[in-house]
Amino acid sequence: MDTPRKLIVGYDLGEEYSQISCYSYKTFEPVSICAKEGDEFCPIPTVLCVKNDTKSWLYGEDAAACASIGEGIIVKHLLKKLRTGEEVEIFGQSFSGITLLEKFLRKSLTLIKNYFPTEPITKLVITISGTDSVIVDGIYQALDLIGIEKDRAVVINHTGAYLYYALNQDRALWINDVGLFDFNESGLYYYQISINRRMKPIIAGVTKRELTDNLSYSMLKQKDINVSYAFLNIANTILYKQLISTLYFTGKGFEGEWAAETIKSLCTGRRVFLGQNLYTKGACYAAKELSGDQKFGDYILLNDEMIKSSVGVCVYSDATIKEVLLTEAAAHWYEVNSSIEVIPEGCAELEIIIKNIMTKEVIREKLVVNHPPNRPNRVTRLEINLTFINKTTAKIMVRDLGFGDLYPETGNSWEFSIEIE
Repeated sequence: MDTPRKLIVGYDLGEEYSQISCYSYKTFEPVSICAKEGDEFCPIPTVLCVKNDTKSWLYGEDAAACASIGEGIIVKHLLKKLRTGEEVEIFGQSFSGITLLEKFLRKSLTLIKNYFPTEPITKLVITISGTDSVIVDGIYQALDLIGIEKDRAVVINHTGAYLYYALNQDRALWINDVGLFDFNESGLYYYQISINRRMKPIIAGVTKRELTDNLSYSMLKQKDINVSYAFLNIANTILYKQLISTLYFTGKGFEGEWAAETIKSLCTGRRVFLGQNLYTKGACYAAKELSGDQKFGDYILLNDEMIKSSVGVCVYSDATIKEVLLTEAAAHWYEVNSSIEVIPEGCAELEIIIKNIMTKEVIREKLVVNHPPNRPNRVTRLEINLTFINKTTAKIMVRDLGFGDLYPETGNSWEFSIEIE
């Protein structure tokens, strides 16, 4: 493999299997990182195993093989343990979900050394199926333990990875909308990318539909169900009167014999691709973009976990009234956490400015801090902190910081919730 100008890594972290890819500046596309160089599809079982005799840790295929012959203790479902806070006791020692994930990430990322022995990672994007804030925070903590801090790592969901993958293909493939069917053990999902080229900047957004009630993974094993017929009915209903340039198919559900001919029948007027490494390659393209190699500077890529509005606060500074931005639009809701300090004059009333990038609508919300500290005018500092409960609900915390030694902070705080479309 070529020597890169940067080491750009995409990592699809799944509950059952994970995949790694790196960007090649020779072929100008992501390439799979495998135990054996030359393989194209390289799933790594997301498992660990502690050997009985040496107490050493194994991961992936080696871990699964060791456990299968009874020579070690296997640890599965790392993301679930991260979410629930479950700890695992092995040979009298307790391990948290963060510690277990740190071990798996550290060991699996060593595969990259087979390709790039001396290069440090410039940018790593990890993609997961859903963005539970507890899992996202746990991933960042695990990465921090192996020396990869937030300036070099980003966590996105599969929808975001799909966006980056689709838009990094030949432009002819996304001249109209682009669709993706994802069929795996958790269900059947359809994602559609639509691009609004009339807006500046251009906005590429994704809609997501769950179709599991119509066709579930368990139905593949039911002999009385014609899976091909059922899926074609679903697909044709979804795609009816839609201008779709390209369709992608991914997931274990499409690995059966029924899938090839069924998918082929959807080719009329469209390009169709079936593969199992879309998300890791999409994460790799995202890492390249976020590393500074911008290809979409004139675009806003808006996935289903991003907020559609910017949020600012109106302040008086340098003899003028201005807006101080707390967050831009198109930020992942679970990563928003920004603060500013203000010195109120008179009544403690805050004006929050919300600007929707899709509709261009501007909303101004007045927040009144009831019963502020009883101090002379302009000797109170307030901290305004913005986070999100979900992608449409902002939480604003206002906290009294006091004013030096003369007026110590009271510990008082005020919480406001704002719905944002």
